[in-house]
Amino acid sequence: MDFKRLDQTRSSVGPIELDLIESYAQGKVSRRNFVRRGTMIGLSVPVMGGIIAACGSSDGDSASGETGSTEPKTTEAAAPAAAGGDIIAGIQSGDTTSGLDPVNMLDLGTYAVVAQSFEYLVGLGSDGNIAATALATEWAPNADASQWTFKLRPGVTWQDGSPLTSADVVATIERMVAAGAGLAGVVSEGATEAPDDLTVVVNLDSPNGNLPVLVSLFNPQSLVTPVDYSSGTTLSERPAGTGAWMLDDWDPSSFRARFIPNPNWWGGAVKLDSVTLQGFETGGTKVAAFAAGELDIIQDFSVSDGATLLQDDSYKILRPASSNHRQIWFNTQLPDGGPFTDPRVRQAVCYAINREQLISTVYEGQAQIANDHPVFQTLPFFDETQEQRPYDPEMAKQLLSDAGYADGIELPIQVGDIGEVPAVAAIVEQNLAAVGIKTPVSVTPNSDFYGEYWCTGASWGTSPESGGPGRPCGASAAIGIVDYGHRPTPDIFFGRALATDGDWNSSNYASSEFDGYFKDYQSATDVAGQKTAVGKIQRLLHEDAPACYPLFFNYLSATSSAINGFETTALGHLQMQNVTKS
Repeated sequence: MDFKRLDQTRSSVGPIELDLIESYAQGKVSRRNFVRRGTMIGLSVPVMGGIIAACGSSDGDSASGETGSTEPKTTEAAAPAAAGGDIIAGIQSGDTTSGLDPVNMLDLGTYAVVAQSFEYLVGLGSDGNIAATALATEWAPNADASQWTFKLRPGVTWQDGSPLTSADVVATIERMVAAGAGLAGVVSEGATEAPDDLTVVVNLDSPNGNLPVLVSLFNPQSLVTPVDYSSGTTLSERPAGTGAWMLDDWDPSSFRARFIPNPNWWGGAVKLDSVTLQGFETGGTKVAAFAAGELDIIQDFSVSDGATLLQDDSYKILRPASSNHRQIWFNTQLPDGGPFTDPRVRQAVCYAINREQLISTVYEGQAQIANDHPVFQTLPFFDETQEQRPYDPEMAKQLLSDAGYADGIELPIQVGDIGEVPAVAAIVEQNLAAVGIKTPVSVTPNSDFYGEYWCTGASWGTSPESGGPGRPCGASAAIGIVDYGHRPTPDIFFGRALATDGDWNSSNYASSEFDGYFKDYQSATDVAGQKTAVGKIQRLLHEDAPACYPLFFNYLSATSSAINGFETTALGHLQMQNVTKS
């Protein structure tokens, strides 16, 4: 331990940074988690490297945070190739309701399209986590993380030649606040300032140690749009952006978008002549088109659709870091007096699900067991002391009997036709039938599923009149399965899917106890404080069971052997700026 060098750094940082440094020096966090958390709170790479060197850590994690052999693969290293060429990527077809709306989009297909032109404040690092690779070059919190300051990249312009300024970012955050796009309860209207053209100051409702994630690509609706870009405007209606690609053609009927290079992109000239993103309604047809050589890149595929791709060395398989999961939600409020308004019935479902069967049959081992909460087990604040909920059909039957349903229940389970979700639903149906719960599977096209069954009571849903305070999704299905993509921290899962009035809260879960613990987690600026709050959240969700979380599954993407320099995330982002085709 080089105490002199360590003390020099200690004396030059604030209390939040100092707490992390002390935790690392005392061995309370691993080197990898130190780098991840350090990046989150704005420590520079040289400072983190100096601390790691001073501590002389030997825990075996990568000091730089670079992707190594033990990390999920997110990038194909660029190889020499001739400039030019056109590529086609197969993606999920997007939601017909929202269109190419940067704030209100809901699916991986739309994320991929809109993010070709627009960019995020905080970008993607080589380790699959956030980094200063997008519109912000640095950020830092004040002493208690109630205010964050972001510095913008100089020289960035919009496609029309006008400069990107802090006013654009302020307007974007204002639109996010109005829409509840991941910032509900975090930032209030009018709380974001622009002291100069390249500085943004975000004043929070209360301290929040993870704000950079909420303005990064891991909150897809945080794409930075022009100051006069009104809410509801779509990329197809008003092509714009600061990104590497300009929208050249858009066919909503086939969900096909063609992009050409932005000659004024701040990152320099791209290598390709064009990029086309082609939507597919089903995973099977997307995989078939890729295997037939009609596509250069496939955004994602499930094991059930693409098992042959995993066995063929001629394809490059990417496995970005993933907390992806399928949430089995229950409407905890409607219909009034319905079976799933009783937590014992909800617990019974969670006990009746055979998680090992799901992993071995549907995912063929490409998944890990979860414990009925959305906290991924590699996070530094995950509470490993919580007992895993077992597969226990007898316990499920007892709980049903205690709740007055000894003779069973019959309600359809609603799912979209995305990926392996129908196959998951089929196994769940079998598991639940064994304990007396009949849940015939009802499959709806995913483009209609969100509004018809997932969040029916939302303003864009099919029954907005059923929503209201404390039940944001109103008459959502009594039970259903919905897809959630990767986030490096659970803030979005907590705030949008579980907090009272969260705009993705299909369970209509309204718990002041949960809301309090969530606030404690958000305001904690140290790992110990976050772990205390998250431990309480894990146990509360286990008991209340507003949803079952059976597993986290590996995200799979692929390219042909001719593609190099491609990056992706488990939220379906397709980063094409460094791609070459040989």
